[in-house]
Amino acid sequence: MGAARIPVIMTRPSGSNERFVGQMPDALRRRLQVIHSPLIEITRCDATLALGDGDAVIFTSSNGVRFAPDGQGRRAYCLGEATTRAAADAGWRSVFMGETARDLTKTLLAHPPDVTVWHLCGVNVRANICEDLRRAGIDAHRVALYDQRKVALTDAALAVLTAATPVIVPVFSPRTAEQFVENCPQNAAPHLIALSAAVADPLAVLPAAHLEIAAKPTAKAMIHALEKRVSRISLG
Repeated sequence: MGAARIPVIMTRPSGSNERFVGQMPDALRRRLQVIHSPLIEITRCDATLALGDGDAVIFTSSNGVRFAPDGQGRRAYCLGEATTRAAADAGWRSVFMGETARDLTKTLLAHPPDVTVWHLCGVNVRANICEDLRRAGIDAHRVALYDQRKVALTDAALAVLTAATPVIVPVFSPRTAEQFVENCPQNAAPHLIALSAAVADPLAVLPAAHLEIAAKPTAKAMIHALEKRVSRISLG
């Protein structure tokens, strides 16, 4: 009989959860009991977008690409490799601008675009990229194409969190972290893996068995951290 699988609660929105699990090596997936419990639901906003033929856009997540019009060869400044690929697939001339909003802003300020730039994003954003760009004289506008509604943990997720066995929870955004803190049972002691320090900050109030920040804010680094955590739990 093989070793018992370790529960891992996937808290990203539907679609993002499945893509992340699909990126895991087969050997890692076989060691996990994957429980899908999205804490954020993505819904379209009724937004008006006056995007000109020569305008450029900023995408800080693949959800922005999902709800944006087709690129038609227009330029897209993108945060993260996955978002850059999604924008290219949607017809944008996508440009990878780093892994953080600070990276993206710094690069744009160093090479200011001479066209109108639209940040196509969600209702809830951590960094006001357009405000920083406007202060430098760049014609930048933010349009929220989608909302990120909070959702409660599922019964299956609550069951493993209150069980006596270890459970791992990868967390990918500060908003998701805040929602997990609100929903996490008081007697739970999960093993938490945060995408960044900003994601880890809200989680610090929990009596976690372990809280780790990924080496880089990427899916690859999150998977590497998950592999290490699984190995250490298995060793006891």
